Amino acid sequence: MSILAIVLALFLTAILIGMRLPKTHAAASRIRLPVPPERVFAVITDFEAYPLWRPGLDRVESGPELDGLPSWYEFCTRDLRVQFRVTAWQPPHHLRTRLVADELPLSGAWDYDLAREDCGGTVLTITGRDKIHHPLLRFFTRYFLSYHGAMDIYLIALARHFGIAAVPEHLSLKPADDALAD
Repeated sequence: MSILAIVLALFLTAILIGMRLPKTHAAASRIRLPVPPERVFAVITDFEAYPLWRPGLDRVESGPELDGLPSWYEFCTRDLRVQFRVTAWQPPHHLRTRLVADELPLSGAWDYDLAREDCGGTVLTITGRDKIHHPLLRFFTRYFLSYHGAMDIYLIALARHFGIAAVPEHLSLKPADDALAD
């Protein structure tokens, strides 16, 4: 059997496995920050400043308001522009953002819940509810990338922005929590 045949067989196997995986998933990660929720909320809603602390972003541009709430474009490379929008804005306790892109192989929303600790710090929990349309991406996300991956990168970068090292805690979700957010 040639190398090409082996690679093709592995590729097709990954697609077949991906087709059997659920399209939707939910995952949640949280960190504790030694700063008040108002300050954390201000940083996570200053979308144009994301490239200053988030790795992998070349730039961010403001988008049009959608339903009276902000939207923005994230540029990860010169050619990849992804639009996000806010769908819930309740400072300093809750933010929901949603991916606005029909042409991408995934869609979904993140809920940011900020709780004040007795010491004045913040517990920030991000719950991601995503739908992965392409079976190959479902396979790689499930077995190699992690449903928590993007959230953890975001949370670690945010903690570093505040001058601390943090390891996100992965939370268990109840089955009812798996539904995609509006």
